[in-house]
Amino acid sequence: MNDVYEYRRAPNQWVIRLFAIAIILLMTVVTLTGAQHLMTLVWALSAITFTWMLLPKPISGIRVDQDHLTLAAWRKPRSIPLDDIAYLRVTELSAECTVTIVYKDGREEGTFAGDLPDIDELSEVMAERGVPLRDVF
Repeated sequence: MNDVYEYRRAPNQWVIRLFAIAIILLMTVVTLTGAQHLMTLVWALSAITFTWMLLPKPISGIRVDQDHLTLAAWRKPRSIPLDDIAYLRVTELSAECTVTIVYKDGREEGTFAGDLPDIDELSEVMAERGVPLRDVF
């Protein structure tokens, strides 16, 4: 097996869309009612939206090759040798699953749920590389 699995999740633009809708609605209210005192709010929301657009938004995801699992591969990459991993423990908390890396020496390390693909896909990718998932619900 020589293939590399990469999972990337681009940042969501819902904040920009939400603020843009709010600006349009406020501009409509100001136009229809003549409520000029709301223009300050329109300018403030516009400034916040513009600032939010300029802020860097890192890509989430993991990278798995034949030897390493790389967490936060496009932000602050942290490579973990697959030979050091005993198994991955999956715990279901409400609607989101938490994955914990359990090392062969007994240490445990939590992962960021936003970096990981769905559990079925993660299970398949890790099984191909000899790392089992346990406690899957």
